[in-house]
Formats: sequence, structure tokens, C-alpha cells
Amino acid sequence: MSKLLTNELKMHNKLSLTNLYFNRFLAVRYSTAFFLFLNLYWAVFLAGSLSIAVILPLFLFILAILTAFEQIKLYRKHSNHLPYARFFYRSLMIVCIMLMIALYSPLYHFFFPFLKNNQNVLNVMTVLLLVSLLITFLMLKKLNKILRNEDKHFKRIQAYEDIIN
Repeated sequence: MSKLLTNELKMHNKLSLTNLYFNRFLAVRYSTAFFLFLNLYWAVFLAGSLSIAVILPLFLFILAILTAFEQIKLYRKHSNHLPYARFFYRSLMIVCIMLMIALYSPLYHFFFPFLKNNQNVLNVMTVLLLVSLLITFLMLKKLNKILRNEDKHFKRIQAYEDIIN
């Protein structure tokens, strides 16, 4: 009976450890999902406008899907190195900066032909892009900390491992 309880405890501890490692990327997963749908909607609106610019959000959408699959694989095999996520967020940062410049240039209608070009729309788009840029910056910072095992979750995981061993 005690051997059965010991095995159950070991399985519980292993599962808890797996979940802790997986939850290390929770913010990255939610941010990726947010940007995945944001780019999907942007692509749909651009496709409806018959704009060639649809290539940009489709590229970001595909990168977001690759990033999501990369993170799903983390449940079975933990890794600190997430090349797709890093590439996705770096690309997203460049696109956000580029779009902020385009908002106040003649390229506005190339990227947003479905929106009016007035001050209210520009203000909303600027805020959306600034928030996206902030989230992107924070995710890159988080990914760098995870890569170096300097994140808070890793310290909690180490403390948990010390307790169960």
C-alpha cells in the first residue's frame, strides 16, 4: 500500500513539475493568441479590400501559428529556447514600428484601406500599435529572461524541486 502511495506521489510531483514548466510561458501563450487573432482579422479585412498588403498579416499569422505549436510542444519536452517565438515577436516589433510610421504617411491606405483617415481613427490605431509594441517588448524581455533562467517562474520551480527531492 505504501509503495502505491509513493508511486502516486511521484507521479503527482512529476505532473506538477511539468505544469510549472509549461506555465512558465503563460503570458507568451496569451500574447501569441491575441496577436494571432489580431493579424487574422487584419488579413480578412485586407482580403476584403483586395489589397496586396494582405501578405503582411498572413505572414505574421503563420508565424503566430508556428509559435503556438512551438509552445504546445513544451508540455511534453521543456526547453528554454523558442526560436519561432523570438522571431515572431521581433518581426512583430518591426511591423508595429513600420505601421506607426505608415499611419502618418501616404502608405496609410495601403495597409488600412478599410479605415477612414481621420484623427479619431489615427488616435485609436496609434494606441493599438503602442500597446502592441509594449506587449511585444515585454514578451521579448520575458523570453530573454527565460532563455537565461532568470525569470521568477524558474526560481519557483527550483524551490519546488528542492522541496520534492
